[in-house]
Amino acid sequence: MNTTTTVKMTLVLFLLCSGFFHFTFASNHLRHFRLSQLYVTWNAKLNACNHTNESLVTLYDEEDANFIVKFLEKHGDGKLSLLGLHYNRTTTWSDGTPITFNKSSVNLTNGEQTCEAIKNNTWRGFNCSERKYFMCSKGDDYTLIKNEKNWCQALQYCRTHFTNLVSIHNITQNSKVIKEGNNSSFWIGLLHDEWEWLDKSCSSFRKWYPPDPVNVECTSIYTNNDDPLSLYPFSCENEANIICSKGTVRIKVIDRPLTWEQAFDYCKAHHTGLLWIEDEEDQWAVEQWLNHTDVGGSFWIGLRQSRVFGFWIWSDRTVTYSKWKDNKPPEMPLSNHCGVIEKDDKKDDYRWRDENCWLQLPFLCEEEIVFMNK
Repeated sequence: MNTTTTVKMTLVLFLLCSGFFHFTFASNHLRHFRLSQLYVTWNAKLNACNHTNESLVTLYDEEDANFIVKFLEKHGDGKLSLLGLHYNRTTTWSDGTPITFNKSSVNLTNGEQTCEAIKNNTWRGFNCSERKYFMCSKGDDYTLIKNEKNWCQALQYCRTHFTNLVSIHNITQNSKVIKEGNNSSFWIGLLHDEWEWLDKSCSSFRKWYPPDPVNVECTSIYTNNDDPLSLYPFSCENEANIICSKGTVRIKVIDRPLTWEQAFDYCKAHHTGLLWIEDEEDQWAVEQWLNHTDVGGSFWIGLRQSRVFGFWIWSDRTVTYSKWKDNKPPEMPLSNHCGVIEKDDKKDDYRWRDENCWLQLPFLCEEEIVFMNK
């Protein structure tokens, strides 16, 4: 072993032991999808997906809906697929505590989902996809976060950095929350919803066609519809394709040319972070997603190279799996110091390569999925 290699290994070991990097083990990191070959009713979906620890697919936004439409067009033998959204009217605090105090005036109608906020010192319901400040709690401490997020993103932030979105159980807590809010408009932890996703994940996507679902308890996505990127009311007794999914992190394609550092900051501010690839299953998930997106070219991912020691890392992790072009990581002094994943439609290849960090490219963020029953 030469001196340079010894120095690199020693530094890596030091950084790992000091906690600067951390190991993670495969745990169905990036979400991926599978079309079941069965036509089943919604009530029979458990046998089709759950035996592989999957669930009927959840939609989080129109980007998800667009992916599923393209996925069906390419892989399905029909134009209709069941979704995991089913009727289950509920009002709940995000931490699961019972509702013992309520100042809400929300009155749900067909298909609605409403999240509670405080505005002008009064409880008010808003569309959960709106972006607002939010208040987190940890014990008896309440903290107003002056960073605008939708309700699900706010919940994820509070669970990561505090304990949860704030819950209010008496008039004293209500007064304290209003005081800490300082006349801002901000989310609290109360969710009103007539529908629930089967995997219990938090999604504010509620685009219906037709707009008022009545007398049904299940949903599908219908590619022959006038608006295929919408939820379609569906009888639970009818049969259709099903798409199963597994994974705890979403892939987000950002078609906005930025430098690597700008992309890194954007992903931290708007999602969870710049995407990293843990293993072969993650790589396959990225390939699957990019194969169904209209955005082309190369994409920044979280890869970067130490300018001093030359080894490649993710933003805060060691690289334990790789798919470099020519099967060899770029080496200094000839290498660039940031990493991309290529989308080559002609070769159907998604290799990694180095790139000039100052080049402006689209990029891939990741966003952790928030589960309501956590």
